[in-house]
Amino acid sequence: MVYKQKPRPRPLADTDKLCSVDEAAELLGVAPQTLAHWRVRGTGPRYITLSARCVRYRASDIQLWLNDREKDSTAENERGSR
Repeated sequence: MVYKQKPRPRPLADTDKLCSVDEAAELLGVAPQTLAHWRVRGTGPRYITLSARCVRYRASDIQLWLNDREKDSTAENERGSR
């Protein structure tokens, strides 16, 4: 049996870049409000609060969050764990 090696994930952007909520939402293909819901529930990518109204995401944290959600088959889905 021959196993194909997973391709290395391609970085989204410069890993030290701080992305605004709008930029992070665009990278992930979701609405900015979705990121707000994820922050409340603690299910989204790690984020940084520079002030009460200024939230930023590191591109590297977005990439890590995406890598953690990578699946090879539906058998890997974890029901009720998130």
